[in-house]
Amino acid sequence: MADEMKVAKANEVYKLLCQTLEKNNWKYKKDEEKLSIECGAQGDDLPVEFIVKVDAERQLVLLTSHLPFVIQEDKRVDMAMVISVINNLLVDGCFDYSVTNGHIFFRMTNSFIESTVSESVFMYMLLCSFKTIDDYNDKLLMVAKGMITTEQFISSLAKK
Repeated sequence: MADEMKVAKANEVYKLLCQTLEKNNWKYKKDEEKLSIECGAQGDDLPVEFIVKVDAERQLVLLTSHLPFVIQEDKRVDMAMVISVINNLLVDGCFDYSVTNGHIFFRMTNSFIESTVSESVFMYMLLCSFKTIDDYNDKLLMVAKGMITTEQFISSLAKK
């Protein structure tokens, strides 16, 4: 019975997510079986792609965005420091980073356990995530490519 209630609630949240995107004229691709959508937008420098999933079991909306580059082995420790500094500054969401394979994801979640979500929750998740990713993805790429040092990156944040 509880699982059926979770699935019903997740389907309701997923339907609202799709309606919100349509209402706001967002183009997206949906997978109703997985309760997920894919969408994106062009940032100032790099494209930003999102996957938003509604997780019935955990009663979560999970937004992830894979950054479109991989960190080479010789820059991975530097990137770990940079990601740590950025995450310490963020109010919502975080960058997940694998030192093992060099992949960076941005992640934001929102629980709908015993609560109601609204269109504004989805728009906040998308717009806040987009702004955060767009603010940092080019700088992360510059560190990854050796165009700026870790120290230069960190000191640039202190000036803000």
